[in-house]
Amino acid sequence: MKKVLYLFDALKRGGAETSTLEIAKRFKNWVPVMVSIYEGTELKNDFEEAGIKVYSLDITEKFGIATAMKKIQEILEVEKPDVIHANLFMADQFSRWLGPKNSIPVINSFVNDSYSKERYELLNFKQRLVLNLYKAVDRYSAKRVTRFMSLTQAIIPNNTKALNIDPKSVVVIPRGRNIRAFRDKVDLETVSNIKKEYGNGPLILTVSRLLIRKGYLDAINAIHLVVKKHPNVKYLIAGKGHDESKIRALIKGLNLEKHIFLLGNRNDVPSLLEAADIFLFPSHYEGQGGALIEAMLMEKKIIATRIPVLEESVKDNISAKLFDYRSVVDMAKKISWTIENPAEMDILANMAKKEAEQRFNIGKIAEKHEELYEKVSMKNQNIS
Repeated sequence: MKKVLYLFDALKRGGAETSTLEIAKRFKNWVPVMVSIYEGTELKNDFEEAGIKVYSLDITEKFGIATAMKKIQEILEVEKPDVIHANLFMADQFSRWLGPKNSIPVINSFVNDSYSKERYELLNFKQRLVLNLYKAVDRYSAKRVTRFMSLTQAIIPNNTKALNIDPKSVVVIPRGRNIRAFRDKVDLETVSNIKKEYGNGPLILTVSRLLIRKGYLDAINAIHLVVKKHPNVKYLIAGKGHDESKIRALIKGLNLEKHIFLLGNRNDVPSLLEAADIFLFPSHYEGQGGALIEAMLMEKKIIATRIPVLEESVKDNISAKLFDYRSVVDMAKKISWTIENPAEMDILANMAKKEAEQRFNIGKIAEKHEELYEKVSMKNQNIS
């Protein structure tokens, strides 16, 4: 059997890492091997329990380029993979230099809208300079990639323009979910306890890292408006991230401690979704939005930002309610309308569930990955 070697910056509980775990353990014709470059191996045991070999380099140096290149080269010589598939910036760079050096085809994934104007809007002058430096490096080495893959069509234009590559050459393969297994993780006792703890009022949930770009400051300000009309509303936020202190400060500043609760990282997301009345996804930009897919599968009433990448998954007034980008007032209006019109929103939630079941079946997604690996591994092939 042929072998694909995955390169990750780290094996943390992020969307790319958890999705790859679910995909890789379903391969029929390919053997996956994982390489985690830097510190952060939360998912190592999960991969190994699935029978997937994991190399944890645990490099602590900032970048650690020389060390990483040497160690990855040693692994390539031992494993002799037929394809390298890298995710995220540093892993991408290592794959682009070591792949061609060893005559191994390389796939890189677009998992974020990394160079969108929305991202630049959130950065100060120094941060923009740094991002432009990363973009220059990214663009220079992009020509060494055999094939690019994207989670969604919406993030292709910005990424391909930044890297100066043909957008028509990028293949779209979304992330998937094990639908039955995800739903089976719902624990009814946990659901009951969540509802008891946070009361009988409308329960709103967001699952995402605690980053400003996830739209949390907008959401908190929107909840501040909503509670004036619906004082029993509770807003639960599941996730961790480096902007937590700013998010906590805004909650305290608006005296919303009795309405908004930061839950940290959770391993009971299906139960949280089952307990919630509404799923709120206020992100400014995404690669795809895995948490949104999970909410769709759980038939939740969904309110999300009207941005192209999310509109590939949900449609306004068909499977969700979408609010204008970064509009606190519009978000608050959509939340209030959803609370006041549960029957109408149930219809949208059912449509979202059907769409997710059709598009994001993990078995079909795994097959598409194997098909792509087969294409890029064939020598002298002109990939169309």
